[in-house]
Amino acid sequence: SHALVTEIGINYGYQKKTFNPTNYYQSDTKSASLSLYFLERFALELSYTDSFYESQESDTYSTRVTQQSSQIAGADLIYVLTDKSSMFQPYIKGGTAFIKKKKQIRYANADTIDIQTKDGFAPSYGAGIKFKLNEKFSFKVSYDIWKTPLDDGSTSDDNSLKIGLSMYL
Repeated sequence: SHALVTEIGINYGYQKKTFNPTNYYQSDTKSASLSLYFLERFALELSYTDSFYESQESDTYSTRVTQQSSQIAGADLIYVLTDKSSMFQPYIKGGTAFIKKKKQIRYANADTIDIQTKDGFAPSYGAGIKFKLNEKFSFKVSYDIWKTPLDDGSTSDDNSLKIGLSMYL
């Protein structure tokens, strides 16, 4: 039988690096996914990622704070390389994503400058592995790449390493 299996996944990442009290950067990323499995080894994954980055650079004369955010909504086809009863389940995936970005720069005692960015669709692909904890939960590690559109018309290979938990419904 090929019962439809649904998987919900969540991931969170945070990083802060302080060089001295007035120079630092920090970032956080939250993502969620919904995967609908069919034909034993295939799944349609719908995902959403929200990222935020902030850096502060100061010298004797000025302080500059840069804030960047991005939202990525994706749809990928997943192919699992092993049987769903396997303890380790490596997979590959490919699809498309819509990427929306925002960037602001603020200098001390000055107005905030909004930097124009280009939103758009981009191809996406990746690979990962799930470690089955029990019938309901898996620990998941994945690496995803997006061909992000840049303001000058070119693209950039943006990537993300995610670690998270999945629950099967």
